[in-house]
Amino acid sequence: MDLIKSLDIHKASSAVGGIDNLFKILDINSPMDFLHLFDDLDVVQSEEEPELTLFRYKPKHNLMIYNKKSDYVYISYDDIWSVLEDKFGLNYYEIRKLTVRWVNEVYNLRGITTGRDKFFKKRRLVG
Repeated sequence: MDLIKSLDIHKASSAVGGIDNLFKILDINSPMDFLHLFDDLDVVQSEEEPELTLFRYKPKHNLMIYNKKSDYVYISYDDIWSVLEDKFGLNYYEIRKLTVRWVNEVYNLRGITTGRDKFFKKRRLVG
């Protein structure tokens, strides 16, 4: 878990011989098990854009961005969304449903919508 926090999911899985080995080591058996790896993200208010809340383990590597104005949570495609697609075979709508439930339960964000990280690509948020 420390490798995921200090590097990222892909580098951590490479270090242990692949994503399947990482999931065995961490006892990940379901998409929700995977999401629970990110239950302890640091929650930081963006200094550049006050309507944004950033979720991350390390500065400049946001795993989620919550836009309070739109009630939309952008989820990192590279670190979270793609794993749910590739490893678990979930489609876009299944991932949205699952991630809405997860951020509701873990981060107490209610009435939100989730989606892939298009926001990340449009803006480089470093806050």
